[in-house]
This record gives sequence, C-alpha cells and structure tokens, in this order.
Amino acid sequence: MKIFKYICFTLAAGFGLAACDKADEAYKDFAPNGEITYPGKADSLKANPGKERVELTWLLTTDSRIVKCRIYWNRKADSADINVTRTQGVDTIHHILNLGEGPYVFEVYTFNAEGNRSIKAETNGDVYGSFYESGLANRVLKSAVITGGNAKLEWEDADPRSPGVELSYKDQAGEPQTLRIPSAEKTTVITGTPQTGTMEFKTLYLPVPNAIDTFAAPVVKVDL
Repeated sequence: MKIFKYICFTLAAGFGLAACDKADEAYKDFAPNGEITYPGKADSLKANPGKERVELTWLLTTDSRIVKCRIYWNRKADSADINVTRTQGVDTIHHILNLGEGPYVFEVYTFNAEGNRSIKAETNGDVYGSFYESGLANRVLKSAVITGGNAKLEWEDADPRSPGVELSYKDQAGEPQTLRIPSAEKTTVITGTPQTGTMEFKTLYLPVPNAIDTFAAPVVKVDL
C-alpha cells in the first residue's frame, strides 16, 4: 500500500511539473523578451470642463522612468502625447484639449523610454459651448430706482450655479464702470447715478464648481 501511494504521488508531481513547464512555455511565447515592466499609472485623473475645451490633470507619483503620457478620447480615434520630465517628487500634469461641445470619456496611459505602457486611467468629462449658454437665464432684478442721488437695485435669489452678476454703466464723468455683484447680495447701492440713466448686466455661470471658464446669460438693459 505504501509503495502504491508513493507511485501515485510521484505521478501527480510529474503531471504538475509538466503543466508548469507548458505554462512557462506559453508565458515565454506571450512575453518572448522576458518579463514586461509596466510604468506607474496616472493617478487622480480629473477633467475640468470649459467653453469648447477641457483641462485634464493627473499626478505622477512613483515611477521616475516615465517619459511620456498619452491621452485618448472618442474611443481611441483621437489622441494627444505629452512629453514628461520627472522631478524628485510628485509631478502634476495639466493639459488642455480644444473640443466640440458634448460628453467625453478620456483614457490616459504613461510610457517609459522602452515604450512600455501603463495600465489605463479613465475619467468622464463634459465640454460646454453655445448650446449650454443659450439656455442660461439672467437673475431677476425686482427693482431699479434712483434714491437719494444713488442707484439702488433689488435682486431675487440667484441660481446656485451663478457666482454673481456683472453690471456695467458709465459714471457721471462718462467713464465706463464694471461691478461684480456676488450671488449672495440682494441689495446693490451704487454711489451716484449713471450718466445715461441706464445700466446693463449679465448673469455669470459656472456649470460645475471645477469649470475653467465662466459662461454668461444675454446682456440685459436696465432703465433707472
């Protein structure tokens, strides 16, 4: 019985070694030049939307051998290469792509000098343009009057996406003036009256907090 068990164990070990040999041969066929070294992956990839453009940012944290990064979009139909010179620490990469309005999926790979490619880093991003801007509405101005020799404006609550209103007019000396009225401000008092008795304003918008461009609703004329 002991001899029988020994023979079974020997045969099983032989079959296992044969299987390993075949696996090694298959691996050699897959990587004929030896083990592949993958560069470090792009870290913390983000897409910051803008007006017919997008800014992609990511970190290079660990691999000092990275010499190039490549961005793909439109299902890899389009791409852009960025040459990289690594420093001693963490490097932040910024790259702006000029694109048509719409949603995108971006893929970023890193490369070393031997041409080896990292695994994929991926993020979604939007590009805004005239279609988005055409749907923007101005903040409601409840009243605009002259009181005590000053112009007084009363506003309704602002849209949460709006950082403020840009107000333009000419002062009594005929000099153009531009004011940024924050969205939290509900009453605006301007010392003196506009030269022509009129003002113009447009409401500013950020589609998302990390947008790199500010959009605006159409200009509105105000008679005092």
